[in-house]
Amino acid sequence: MEKKLFKDKAGNVHFGINAPDGFVPCEKADVEKALSKIGKRKLWRCNVCNDLHLNSVPPKICPTCTTSDAYVEIGLQEFRTVIGI
Repeated sequence: MEKKLFKDKAGNVHFGINAPDGFVPCEKADVEKALSKIGKRKLWRCNVCNDLHLNSVPPKICPTCTTSDAYVEIGLQEFRTVIGI
């Protein structure tokens, strides 16, 4: 299955096959907007399935691979490269 982009009402972003509760599909322009207003939020990558997440904290359980505590903090360039922006 192909990974997709999702966002929530607070402007957080998720890139994966599945998304956390409260996230709806979005476009790359929404991700660019979120990255331009990143503030104190961080960029996260699941070290099992490579889902990405932009939020102050990562999901406790990855919505795609269901692994607990699998997210590690990453840099902006890695985040952009994986999404393709």
